[in-house]
Amino acid sequence: MKKIVYTLLILTTVFTSCSKWTETEDNKDDFEKAALENLKEKRDAAKWIAEAERTEENKKALDAYWKMLSDYKEKAWLNTGEAGGQVPMNYFWFSGGFWTTQKGVAKTWLQSIPDSVVAISMWGGLGTRPEKISDYQKKDLEIFHKKGSKVLMCWQTPSVGLGLPVAKDGTEGRLDFLRKYPYEECYAQWPELYARELSRYIISLNFDGYDVDWETCGDHNRSLTGEEKKKQTPLMVEDNDYDNICRFVKEMAKYFGPVGAGHLVTTQAEREANIKALFTASTSGFHAKEAEYIAQFTPYLPANYLTKRYYFCCDIPCDPYPPVFVTGAMEKYFDKHFLQNYDSPDEKPSSGWTTPDMARLGGKYYNSTGSNYQAGNFKVALSKAKVVKEGKVWGLAAYHGQTDYEITHENNEQFKDYLKKNNLKRKYLHYAFTREASRIMDPRPDYSGYVEKEPMIILP
Repeated sequence: MKKIVYTLLILTTVFTSCSKWTETEDNKDDFEKAALENLKEKRDAAKWIAEAERTEENKKALDAYWKMLSDYKEKAWLNTGEAGGQVPMNYFWFSGGFWTTQKGVAKTWLQSIPDSVVAISMWGGLGTRPEKISDYQKKDLEIFHKKGSKVLMCWQTPSVGLGLPVAKDGTEGRLDFLRKYPYEECYAQWPELYARELSRYIISLNFDGYDVDWETCGDHNRSLTGEEKKKQTPLMVEDNDYDNICRFVKEMAKYFGPVGAGHLVTTQAEREANIKALFTASTSGFHAKEAEYIAQFTPYLPANYLTKRYYFCCDIPCDPYPPVFVTGAMEKYFDKHFLQNYDSPDEKPSSGWTTPDMARLGGKYYNSTGSNYQAGNFKVALSKAKVVKEGKVWGLAAYHGQTDYEITHENNEQFKDYLKKNNLKRKYLHYAFTREASRIMDPRPDYSGYVEKEPMIILP
């Protein structure tokens, strides 16, 4: 095959004119122009290239583009508003089972997610042990990280052991946790034990943190009482103002989330010491069984596991709000809150609901308004993007965001209707609603040179 060459002349334009993600995305088209004609494979309408086939010029060009993306996305994690440089957050709850990195099927790769998406969570977890992560997944995550995008874990969190990987003997992760830490002996330590085991798992996968979905209105045996509730949904127990979930949050925040004055962890040195202790079996107060995960996961820790920035987020769609989730306190532990106000056209609670109450859950700078793509409610994301643009809330989160991959400018009646009513001509090959919402939230001055391209997938 022909040499793949990127022209570095384009970089001059990039460094002088780029300020928004949409501008860098447009410049990516120029970066790719010379290369994409000569890629060795083209399947599922995507562009595939092996890492070994990239030239030095190619790498320099993409590194420059990715650096600009990363710089932009770092600003989305701010909670300062425009005065402090904050830009809109674009977030997916992404089905963990969808991330399979199938060769020739671009939608199963994180690299196919629009570059405007700042972070995703693996909704429902993976269940995969760190040693089982494939070379394709490792490469996919590497490139996703180079774009400045982050990967969290997320699921409804009423109990302990949820989302942990299958044990080496085949025991399901939650049952393995209960086997190691039985109720009769360890109930009082369950919140901290679960927080530490989950943190170890997330770090060993080279993921970037956790999003706590805490739903008293969720589907998790709400009728339970007494000892059965403590056994089955211990993080929902009301005792001492929901002390169990509060302790879980405080333990997780030792390893993830914001660092600095006003936060639980005040210095980076303290954060690094906490993580180092997390992987030291002799740490005072640890249960003897914690040594199992420490021994199993330590060989898979990323080189920068002590120093990398981790994130801690939450989704609290209904009352009551335990103290760790309330404005004035949650900022101590969390980076962001994501509203599950799916039936609302804007930043307010859904019709007939009083929760989630953004004012009580961190305020507008901490929040992203929510859209339920799984339910087919894509179009509401566009009206919500408008209130983000107006500064009424500072982000947009999409439940099962991966379902937007299939939607183009011409195969979805909701999107075609939107284009017609607004007298717009757009060409989106994938993720039509996500891309248009990004365009609304943080538009660039000029789109005259913008050309929608198929995703480029870099292989190991």
